[in-house]
Amino acid sequence: MTLTTFVLFIILFLAPSIYQRTRFALQPDYFLKISLRKKVRLQIHHAHWGLIWIFISNLFYIFGNHSIFAILLSGLGWGLILDEIIPHLKMPGDDRVIELEVYKKSTRPTIILIGITTIAFVSLYLLTVY
Repeated sequence: MTLTTFVLFIILFLAPSIYQRTRFALQPDYFLKISLRKKVRLQIHHAHWGLIWIFISNLFYIFGNHSIFAILLSGLGWGLILDEIIPHLKMPGDDRVIELEVYKKSTRPTIILIGITTIAFVSLYLLTVY
């Protein structure tokens, strides 16, 4: 990794926290708008977007593309996730029964997600080998 790539990685790693924390300090009401959550009925947070970016960057790494794009996407993803780790750990939630009920009800969609992802992995592997 070159110095330039590393500096860009650090910038993209720090950018989500700087943006989110600054915007929250200046416009806390902005974060009350949850139109996407209402549409999809999921508790989407910016850490979830970070997981998606890390997932994509890891696909690049796994299949041999160690480009600057993959490195920067990884930095952005980790920045999005790390901004929410402590808040999630400190989030009050003492109802383990509800947590386990949600876990139980999410079995089918989880199996579908894992199945689709496995098919995508196999497809990508076959595309890169043949």
